[in-house]
Formats: sequence, structure tokens, C-alpha cells
Amino acid sequence: MNRDKRVLRPGWFLAGAFLLMLVAGGATALLFGTIAEAPAADEPLRVVYHINTDDPELHLNALRNLQNHIDGTPADAALEIKVLTHGSGISLLQHARTDPDLRSTVNTLKLQDVRFLVCGNTMESRGLERADLHEVAEKDVVSSGLVELTRLQRAGYTYIKP
Repeated sequence: MNRDKRVLRPGWFLAGAFLLMLVAGGATALLFGTIAEAPAADEPLRVVYHINTDDPELHLNALRNLQNHIDGTPADAALEIKVLTHGSGISLLQHARTDPDLRSTVNTLKLQDVRFLVCGNTMESRGLERADLHEVAEKDVVSSGLVELTRLQRAGYTYIKP
């Protein structure tokens, strides 16, 4: 087969087009700053767990996964973990008032510096007070759960939706 026929093969054309797309995509990512940089060694790993469903089984599983996350992180790595509850997810802290397993799990995570945040809009729309939820301090209530979620992601928190 001569050289001219090989160049005209569709495979070569597709490979060239694919390579061009990769190069263009990388250049675009660099131009717009969408390539994430790894945090500096002394920076904590920041994570936000997003809970917005009323499902006690999901709540316990999510919190167990969160504990596994903590346990699996190297001892020399600092962690900043927040659990953001809004909408139906606020029930996690309602159920923790009466469910001893859930309450114990929440308390254990709090002892490991996990912070539980609650949407003030949800509390207001449902007529809830902090006393209706398990150990929610004033500093744990954010005005809007979705606004806080966006703020945390912009601040470098990794989003996890169990």
C-alpha cells in the first residue's frame, strides 16, 4: 500500500481529530483555570457531605461512610468535614434526638471535629427551633443551605452526596 492511501484512511483522520480535541480541551482548561491544583501539604482536606433526604437508613449509612473517610485518611493529614443538612435532610438531626444509634454516631463524629450545619430557611419553613434538633448550636445554623453549599465548594470543599 502506498503512503498516500494510508493518509486517507478514516482511522488516521479520527486519531488526529481526537488529538486535536485533547489539546484544545487542555488549553481551555488552563485558560479558564478549571484544572484543580492539589492542596498544599499543610492545607487540610476539606469535604462537605450533603444530606437533603428524610431516610434514616441513608443517614446512618452516610455517617458510617463519613467515619470510614476519617479512618482511611492518613494520620498526618488534616481534615475539615462538614455535614450540610437542608430540606428533608434536616430530619437527620430530628431523628438523632430519639434514635440512640444515630445520636451516638453523630456525637462520635462531632468529637472528631465534624461540624453539622443546618439550613435556617428549612427550620423556618417547618416551624422548627434549634431545640427540636440534636445539639444544634446557633453557629451551626446557616441562613440558606444551598448558598452555604455553594460557598463551601467555592472555598475548596469536595462535595459528597451520599
